[in-house]
Amino acid sequence: MSALKTGAFRGFLTVLLGVLCTRALLAGPVVPAFERFHAGKPSPAGGRLLYNELGCVNCHGGSPGLPERRGPVLAGVTQRLDSGWIRDFLLDPARVRPGTGMPRLLEAGQEEVADALVQYLASIPSPKSKGSELRHVNAEHGRELFHSVGCVACHAPAPDYRPAEGRPGDGEFSYPSVLFPDLPRKWGLKALAEFLIAPDKVRPGGRMPGLMLDQEAAVDLAGYLTGYSGSDGRGAPEPSPVQLQPGMVEKGRDWARRLGCASCHEMPGVEPPVVRGLRGGDGGCLEGAGPVRYGLEPVQRAALKEYLGTPGPGGGWKQTASDVLEVLNCAACHDRDGMGGPDAGRRPYFTGDENLGDTGRYPPPLTGVGRKLRPEWLEGVFAGKHRVRPYLKTRMPVYPGWSGPLRDLLVAADRGGKPVVQLPQGEDTAGRKLLGTQGGLGCITCHRWGDRPSLGIQGMDISTMGHRLEPDWLREYLVHPAGYRPGTLMPSFWPEGKAANPEILGGDTARQIGAIYGFAKSANGEPEGFPERGTSEFELVPKDRPLVQRTFLEGVGTHAILVGNPGGIHFAVDGRSGEVVLVWAGRFFDAYQTWFSRFAPFEKPLGDVLWGGTPGETQGQRFDGYRLDADGVPVFLRSAGSQSWEERIEPRDGGLLRRVSWKTGAAPGLRHPDGVRRSEKSGPGWVEHFYQKP
Repeated sequence: MSALKTGAFRGFLTVLLGVLCTRALLAGPVVPAFERFHAGKPSPAGGRLLYNELGCVNCHGGSPGLPERRGPVLAGVTQRLDSGWIRDFLLDPARVRPGTGMPRLLEAGQEEVADALVQYLASIPSPKSKGSELRHVNAEHGRELFHSVGCVACHAPAPDYRPAEGRPGDGEFSYPSVLFPDLPRKWGLKALAEFLIAPDKVRPGGRMPGLMLDQEAAVDLAGYLTGYSGSDGRGAPEPSPVQLQPGMVEKGRDWARRLGCASCHEMPGVEPPVVRGLRGGDGGCLEGAGPVRYGLEPVQRAALKEYLGTPGPGGGWKQTASDVLEVLNCAACHDRDGMGGPDAGRRPYFTGDENLGDTGRYPPPLTGVGRKLRPEWLEGVFAGKHRVRPYLKTRMPVYPGWSGPLRDLLVAADRGGKPVVQLPQGEDTAGRKLLGTQGGLGCITCHRWGDRPSLGIQGMDISTMGHRLEPDWLREYLVHPAGYRPGTLMPSFWPEGKAANPEILGGDTARQIGAIYGFAKSANGEPEGFPERGTSEFELVPKDRPLVQRTFLEGVGTHAILVGNPGGIHFAVDGRSGEVVLVWAGRFFDAYQTWFSRFAPFEKPLGDVLWGGTPGETQGQRFDGYRLDADGVPVFLRSAGSQSWEERIEPRDGGLLRRVSWKTGAAPGLRHPDGVRRSEKSGPGWVEHFYQKP
């Protein structure tokens, strides 16, 4: 067996063993919310969920009032997935992917029909992939990501993986995982990485959300899931193109029409079939006797019958926030009104800053979140715009298609039409003092304030509270924090509504909390007690020669190479491409977090940004590192094919001078920063570009 195939087999075996360690393989489809909340006893609510999630509504109508569930986008499917895997899946979906929600539509012996369907699928026009060339794959890093960023909230962990807290087997898995098929056979490495970056492009229903992965993380995660054992992704196997046979394409389109595939999928040239009325409780697909066979478990079949016995069906069911949260499986990570959150078997995989207790490990409860967060902030959370808990390794997924509707449903459910009760505001001096350590409550001892780290444990950034939180919720929380989140380290400075500090604003609780809220909202300075801004013990100050520092830098990524210059113009290079991405003036960089933090954050330069670009690889080019010349200036080494060249970059007259030199061949293709003024000089074997801020 080849090294590639051996790695792929091991990857699949690891994932499969993870499935087996959680629960025996199910005969029927796995719908996470049903398994967790409705599988114990048949109910109309459970049947309603299945009726929606299994696509019954797409064929039979009678809206259950739940988020629409459509099949994956099929444009480009044979470029993403192995055509042989697709063929086998069409013949027997549940055998190829246990737990799938795709019913069996073909009979044994209909292999030719499956071949024709694959031909038709391959004929559907699709946009070309825009992904960069795969160069570096670190499957071991992907394994760490899989077990830390939130994948195991829905999928099974590998049984041989040891999380930071506890061991697999310390707690029970109370509901089954979403099962993986043979991923190494199904996916190409590049296609899976692109899918992981933006799942909604293929599955717009939001059941598989995005986890804000950059390309590097997505490639590493895809490497782990496909069992790829190499480090250079350019050697990874990819799906072979399907050779179209015109007669078979038409035959496949005809079969797609006859089988009703367009009920769930967008299919060019195939009209959705007419909605067919329900047959009642006996026969048909419900009993596994019709043309559509799901292999339902007894409790699933009974729940569907319960739902079909309600008026309509669908009569009286209205979509609520709880319905959407259930369908999107938000309860895998979050508790709401005492229900949900990771079960005992999965809790060890939720990690973060142990200094913050449970708050530093587990995602926050969603109880009352519609009155907790301001609507515009809540919408931004679902759209991926706001992240205020960098200490959590588990990432908040992105649901761009649901950001507005879910915001409205949560606000309606939790506020119930009641207006927001405002707090007294406008007392910035009191708010500044209360938040600080100079006679105040010392909030900045545990909480960050914008780019200022706290003086102790690194809790949530509270500089955003005026834009993030509703004022009446904040008052209730600050008076009794444990009532919202039992076990929190947050104390009450207004126990039973009485101010612990009566010296400020006469001890008036409403005025004190209002002053804190108003000061945060005004963004007028920072609380008292932070050390003076200036040169810290670990600030890097270039004096006689340039300084070079690797770090994680916001806007550049995890491969940032920072170059600080004595003249005060500094820049950051993306270590994957060798391209200058960020340029700033003034102070250079504080290396404390980079050198000493266990969870190194994405840093920011200390000075003022002059211009910035977009990180990423330059197609077909390689970054081969750098050397320092006699003056300590880094010279970056790059190549493409057999050609190589050097780039020396240094400050000059308030800008950057980039000198590119080569020994043989033509001038290399170069990418230039956007939005800058550029001038050029050239000669045999060299070219100089001078960049300035417009």
